[in-house]
Order: sequence, then structure tokens, then C-alpha cells
Amino acid sequence: MLPTEMSAPRTHYQNHLLLTAMIATWGGSFVVAKLAMQEVAPFALVATRFLLGSLCVLPFFLRTPRAHRAETLGPGILAGMLLAVPYFLQMYGVRETTASMGGFVTGLTVLLVALGGAVFFGTRLGVRSVTGILLGLAGILTICTTGDLDPDGVQVNTRRGILLQVGAAVGFAAHILLLSHYGKRLASAPFTFWQLALTGAAATLATAFISGVSADGQPVDWSLTLLLQLGYMGVLATGLAIGVQAHVQPKIRPTHVALLFALQPLFAALAGWIFLDDQLGTIQWIGGGLIIAAVVIAAGDQA
Repeated sequence: MLPTEMSAPRTHYQNHLLLTAMIATWGGSFVVAKLAMQEVAPFALVATRFLLGSLCVLPFFLRTPRAHRAETLGPGILAGMLLAVPYFLQMYGVRETTASMGGFVTGLTVLLVALGGAVFFGTRLGVRSVTGILLGLAGILTICTTGDLDPDGVQVNTRRGILLQVGAAVGFAAHILLLSHYGKRLASAPFTFWQLALTGAAATLATAFISGVSADGQPVDWSLTLLLQLGYMGVLATGLAIGVQAHVQPKIRPTHVALLFALQPLFAALAGWIFLDDQLGTIQWIGGGLIIAAVVIAAGDQA
């Protein structure tokens, strides 16, 4: 076989691995966020994450022509607004759920994108998509029927926390749909930068006027551990991950993308179990399993 004939499958395989690594990074971010919010408030964490992400994208932004920067400003601000709100909801929701639960609920985003595409863009909603959406709703209802108690008897999965993250999933789906509308005709670097910068700026204002930096009103312990956690959220889970996604996702079939994103709840659950000793009840595992099954089934309509 000629070298040129071997390169395409190898590149195809590498793209899948890169996207999987990005999804694993996002899955782990639920754990890192919970740990970081022991010291910093949710708004402060979002602000740090997206300002660092903006700095990662800034060199590519500066290399683009000014016309492209101006063209992407309006859509970028709109997309940034749709990105900021779900991250705010998610971070406050994570405080009242386990990392595993947060990952399961976020898995609904794929189903909501399918539903939103049918409602707003007229895309086909086949039997598999409808089945997946119904299974996903069943999974959420199952998860919300019970809460977990830690060894001290404190509830670690509240209905409010779960519903906040459901709201975040709705917001993420709206953001993805907006990207589908604008993304193909706009320069990616400035479009991404405006979104990250707007979210970081909004979170900074919220930190200054609403929550403050500290999670508990005490001075923040700016330890090496906390700085590494913030670096993970800002550099790896935002700047690098979004760059990888923008580069490789268009090269992978939509069905494969949806199936790979179904791994995110599993990565979140695994990280929560390893680092936070998360323990979900049987009913909640069933609910999470229904959500993952829903994403896998619905992916069959996106081929």
C-alpha cells in the first residue's frame, strides 16, 4: 500500500482520538470545578476560565484581518451571551450535585440540539431522534426522583442543582445551534475570541458586583493546587479544547461526533469516582444510563 493511501485512515483515527481527549478533558472539568469552588466563587471561576481561554486564542485573533474581526464582533457577542448564561447555571448547579451527576445531565445537550435543529432549522427528526429525546427525558425524571446523602447525611444531589444543570444543557444546545448558523461563514479565530472574551467579561462583572472572589467570604488560599486547577479549566478545558474541537470536529461524521460526546458523562463519572469518591444510587445510575442510551440511539439519525 502506498504511503498516501495509508495517511487518510491514520488521520481519521487521530481526529477521533483528539476529539475523545478533548471530551475527556471536559468530563474531568466537573471534578476540577468542584474542587476549585471550595476556594473561589462560581462567577470568579467562570471569569478566570474564560479570560485565560481568551488569552490562549488571542495570538490567532491578532493574526486575522481587521475586517474579519469586525465582521465577527456582532455574532460573537450574541454567541458569547448564549455561552455565559449556561456556564453560570452549570457552575452553581455543580455546587449542589456530584461531578458524575453533572456529566450525565450535560449529556442531554446532544438531544436538545437534535430537537432544536428540527424546530428552528427544519432538520429531519426521525424515529431514532424522537426515541432518544423521550429516553433522555425519562432519564432526567428518573434522576430527579431521588437524592444522595454523603456519609454525614448531607444531600449531595439536590433537585435545584439538577434543574440548574438542565437549564445549562438547554443553553449549551442553543449556543451550538447558533454556531451551526454562523460558524461556517465566519472566521473561527475572531469568532471564538469574542465569545470567550464576552463570557469572561460578564463573569468578571458578576464577580465584582454580586459574588466576590471567595467562595466562603474568607481570603482565598492561592495555593499551587488552586492555580493548577484554574489552569486546567482555562487553558486545557477552554482554550486548548475549543481549539481542538474547531480543528477536528468538522472532519468527523456527525454520527461519530454524537457518539463520542456520549462518552463525556462516563468520563465525568469516572473522574468523580476516582478523585471525589462519588457514589450514585442505583436509580440515578439507571437515569444516567438512559441519557447515554438516548444519545447513542439519537445519533443514528445524524449519519
